[in-house]
This record gives sequence, C-alpha cells and structure tokens, in this order.
Amino acid sequence: MCIVIDINALSMVFNSSNLRHSEFTDVKQYIESRLGVVVFGGTKYKAELAKTGRYLRLLRQLRDAGRAISILDDAVDTIEVNVTALTKNTDCDDQHVIALLGASRCPLLCSIDNRSFTFVKDKSLYPKGNPVVRIYTSSRNKKLLKKSNATCLMNVEIGPM
Repeated sequence: MCIVIDINALSMVFNSSNLRHSEFTDVKQYIESRLGVVVFGGTKYKAELAKTGRYLRLLRQLRDAGRAISILDDAVDTIEVNVTALTKNTDCDDQHVIALLGASRCPLLCSIDNRSFTFVKDKSLYPKGNPVVRIYTSSRNKKLLKKSNATCLMNVEIGPM
C-alpha cells in the first residue's frame, strides 16, 4: 500500500533521536519491509521537502531502492488548484497534501497535523472514485499498515524526482 508522509512527520518516522520516533517506528518498518511505498510529489510538497535537505536525500534513496514513488508535479498541482478553490476562506493550509493523496489515489496519510484532518477526510476535495483516506498518527494506528490495496497507484502518472 502506498503512504504519503506529511513533512511534519518525516523526522518522527526516520530520525531515531526524535522524541516521538517510537510512535512511528511501525511506519519506518512498513517501508523498509517493502509492504509500503512512500508517495511524494507536487511543487509545494517538494519545496517543503527541499527545505529539510536530509529527508530530500532520504526520499531519493528510497526512490532509487524502489520504496518511494514520485507523482508528476503537474498532476498534483492541477488538483491543488481545485482544492485551494474549494477550501478558500477556511483554515486549511495543506491543500498540497490533499492534492498528492488525490493524484496518487493513496488511501493512507502519516501526519500529526490534526487541524488538517477534517479537510483530509472530506471526500468532496478529491477526484471522483478516490479511496477514503485513513490517517496514521501514532502506533495505535498500526492496523492501517497493511499490504492490501496494491492498486492505489494504478493509472497514476509517475514523474521524476
């Protein structure tokens, strides 16, 4: 199954010295065991990722190892424009994450931004036929990390880093 990791959770998943790492080790193992594939893409997501440096390099390594997939930025950006219009005058600031979930048809998000969860779960913000998005927020959500739903990336345009 594919998983989108919000920038705010990357250090919790991949940095063992992070205070909350123990709550996210299951996600790291999920990816390392090849049960899960990290999905990333879109101009804004990649710009946020570039600010981290360390995690940009890590995602490149994961991509080269077949554990991460980059979705075409144009596909994500097009959906982001629509999501931005639909969330105008709200406190939603994660339109790019919703767009990435929509463009990749990915049903799983790893994030700690509970302010965005109402928007992430709003089916009206996704393209028709998109799966319901589930959110991993801590180890209590371990049951979400399963191999099923391998079709999440079918008919999705894969892009370069």
